[in-house]
Amino acid sequence: MLFRLALSKRILRPLALTACLLLTAGLSAAPTPPQPASIEFTKETLPNGLDVIYAPLHQAPVIHVRVLYHVGSRDERPDRQGFAHMFEHMMFRGSAHVAPEQHMKLVSMVGGHCNAFTSFDQTVYVNTLPSNQLEMVLYLEADRMASFKVSEDIYKTERKVVAQEWSLGQNRPYGTMFEDFFKSAYTTHSYRWTPIGNMQHLQAAPVNELQDFFNTYYLPNNALLVIAGDFKTADAQGLVRKYFAWIPRGPQVQRNIPAEPAQTEPRHVVIPQRVPQSAVMIGYHLPPIRSDEHYPLEVLGTILGDGRSSRLDRLLVNCAAPQCMNVSAGDSALEDSGIFIVRATVLNGHSAQEVEKQLADAVASVCANGVTSDELQKARTQIRLGIIRDRETANDLATQLGQETLFGGDSNRVNTELGKIEAITTADIQAVARKYLQPQLATTLYVKPDALGRDARAATTAAAAINEGLVTPLSAPIAARDVAFPADYPQQAPVAGLGNVPEFQKGEEIQVNGVRIIVLSDHRLPLVNGTLALRRASQNEPPGKEGVGGLTAEMLRRGSGNLSYAQFSDDLESRAISLGIADQADHTNLNIFCTTDQLDHAFVRAREMLLSPTFPGDEFDKLKEQTINHLTADQENAGTVASHELAASVYGDSVFGRYATPASVASITLDDVKDYYKKIYVPQDAIMVLSGDITIAQARELATRLLDGWQGNLIAAADYTMPAYKRRVILIDRPDARQATIRAGLPAYDIHCQDKFAGSLANMVLNGSMDSRMVKYVRAQLGLVYGIGSSFTPYRNNGIFNLGTDCKIETTARTISASLKVIDGVCSAPPSPDELKDAKLRVAGSMVMNMQLIRQQADMRLEGILNDYPADYYDKLPSRLAQVTGEEVRQVMDKYVDSPEMTIVVVAPAAAVKEQLEKRFGPVEVVPMPAQRGATTTPATKELMH
Repeated sequence: MLFRLALSKRILRPLALTACLLLTAGLSAAPTPPQPASIEFTKETLPNGLDVIYAPLHQAPVIHVRVLYHVGSRDERPDRQGFAHMFEHMMFRGSAHVAPEQHMKLVSMVGGHCNAFTSFDQTVYVNTLPSNQLEMVLYLEADRMASFKVSEDIYKTERKVVAQEWSLGQNRPYGTMFEDFFKSAYTTHSYRWTPIGNMQHLQAAPVNELQDFFNTYYLPNNALLVIAGDFKTADAQGLVRKYFAWIPRGPQVQRNIPAEPAQTEPRHVVIPQRVPQSAVMIGYHLPPIRSDEHYPLEVLGTILGDGRSSRLDRLLVNCAAPQCMNVSAGDSALEDSGIFIVRATVLNGHSAQEVEKQLADAVASVCANGVTSDELQKARTQIRLGIIRDRETANDLATQLGQETLFGGDSNRVNTELGKIEAITTADIQAVARKYLQPQLATTLYVKPDALGRDARAATTAAAAINEGLVTPLSAPIAARDVAFPADYPQQAPVAGLGNVPEFQKGEEIQVNGVRIIVLSDHRLPLVNGTLALRRASQNEPPGKEGVGGLTAEMLRRGSGNLSYAQFSDDLESRAISLGIADQADHTNLNIFCTTDQLDHAFVRAREMLLSPTFPGDEFDKLKEQTINHLTADQENAGTVASHELAASVYGDSVFGRYATPASVASITLDDVKDYYKKIYVPQDAIMVLSGDITIAQARELATRLLDGWQGNLIAAADYTMPAYKRRVILIDRPDARQATIRAGLPAYDIHCQDKFAGSLANMVLNGSMDSRMVKYVRAQLGLVYGIGSSFTPYRNNGIFNLGTDCKIETTARTISASLKVIDGVCSAPPSPDELKDAKLRVAGSMVMNMQLIRQQADMRLEGILNDYPADYYDKLPSRLAQVTGEEVRQVMDKYVDSPEMTIVVVAPAAAVKEQLEKRFGPVEVVPMPAQRGATTTPATKELMH
């Protein structure tokens, strides 16, 4: 479960940098660009006021059901921040006919997924599962809408979980940046606090206040039900009326939310945080989400900050003298207003003040001079691609329909958006910029690095201050909603059988230039995905040169053929083409994604990138600096630090224990990159999988164009010798940590071992759902953590059993002990027959979820080939798992997992944690955070190390 800070106009295209950057838009493409298909849907309103949308999609036996309640943090009292977020959690705690946690258990038991999220304006419950389970999930959602009741026990337990979630954000680098920004950008409106909530407010709230909040907002006449996927509308309507139509409507929701006064002067806030690089965020207030002015603002966000040839990237990141690690821009549309945000993370050694000035000047330039026709056309192409991708899955359809219905006031806006985008002119963009993005209307947040945490402000609310056993006495009796269920209402959820899992596509196979090509066709959408897998990768990096694989992958697109980096990026982005290289440790993937009209050009550029990189020295120098900055930032991320330390301890100085650091990347030269390229980028034993709107004839022609004449011999595989394992307990001292970050593990089986079948079921028993042992005990019963994971993770050449979670500092040892207790229980006794049956159903049912998209099936086909699996491996997997006994599950746990022998890594204040760890787990090694290693160690850490 999670909260969301804002609604963007395009939820499924967030402004973010990824390992394989999506490059988009369309300037010089000759073919007619493909158009997104309309979303077909039916809408009705039940007599009790519940709005319902039905959107059939018959590409896979999957449905998505979501309930959107029109309530978020904007509806909270100033002294009761966090109520909406609390209900996101508490409403999984059972209702009249559904036991606590049973909702998640039933959905996950059939292989589905369910969750919830809270934003400023809505709380949303989502379920994706096999389509034959539609009646079950409607029953579950209707039951809690009708009859959820708050109790002191539910509130105490879930409040502890929310406090852990709050602390996670506080503990993460830049984790409070948006919280600090909204606090400054809004002075009166309830958007001035974020959905995560205020822990002191929650402790002060009596349970009857929460029940009143539920009675006020969680009503059929304040909700929207969306059903998308593989169903017949008439059948679904019958079920909806059976389970929802009888629920009494409530009083009309009355909202008394103060309007935000117009901002008349700029605001500037400086926040010190323990981060290695400065960050700048500038925001401007916008109109409500229903305004059509958000369409040109969305286009402007794309022009400024989406893609490597966007204005801000060319200004601050991909330029002759980079000043930033990353930049972004975009329109966050909210129901009552919204914020247009530009932000940047500054490279070390560069001026945050200068970056702030350039961000502001870039916005001012749009106001004064507008944008170009080429930029507008490029943005249109990017948005068109996003709209096409919003048609891929049932989840996608429901997301778009839900947002436009609840906040846009018209469900059909999903089908008119592109027309409105196409009608936008450069004058329209300049007009909205002049109207809203004026300097006197700006709020600027500057995150100032505070390396030792000396000046970082104390948290305004502290999860540690909560008395976990305390609930404020009732101020009035709990007045649960008085609802009489129909006489024939089922007393338990109607769960259907698993049904048959359809066969995965195998595709057609050909060979081109000795490369094995597999083609999986699906002509529903005009999209094509391709992956060329090369058989070597970063596990072949020379010791001391960790990171050369990533630098090489990025350098391939920083100049190829006759094009410079800027020209190459602009050419791809003008045609909605994504090209990227992804290092996968033991193999390297060249990924291609485009619309069908750009296939020819995509493969021309892919060939240039693969076979004709120019390796320009100036681009290498810039990339190296940016990479070192990214790795330096990672050294303050507790989760990354703990995971790296665990790998280094478990695997030693083998290829599995090494990882890129600022020092290793600093040692890499351009000659190292060129040498790595010659050894790794060879065709021998390569595999290519193409999927989507493509024929076998097209695939043959395109693959020939890509691969013809490519030569090279495969170098030897990496040395996969594993060192002798020795258990350790390592405490990484982070004095200012708000939480303890825990990682633990020890070596286990690899993917070729037959123990993997019993191991996969052990994973489900431990962590397969909210009803699994680890989550049920450590989270639900003890309330020690927000999230926890523990499982076997087999790879092709090694494997590990690992555990990961975060907890309060004072409960670190208790949390580890509780987790190990659960693990020991699975080692010592077989799972119950019901647990084993549920685990098998989850694995088999989850395979249906992996069949929604042809590219998902293509990925599994590729993985099967890399693993040397027969083509029908995944088809037969459910029957193979059906043969596993409970005793075999116990044996595989007992064989590999000896909890006293697990290496434990904790990132936390050593002064507060060392003693409790030593009492339970023996000698503890204390080391500084990575950035402090080799530097002067603080006296406190020195004392603890001895």
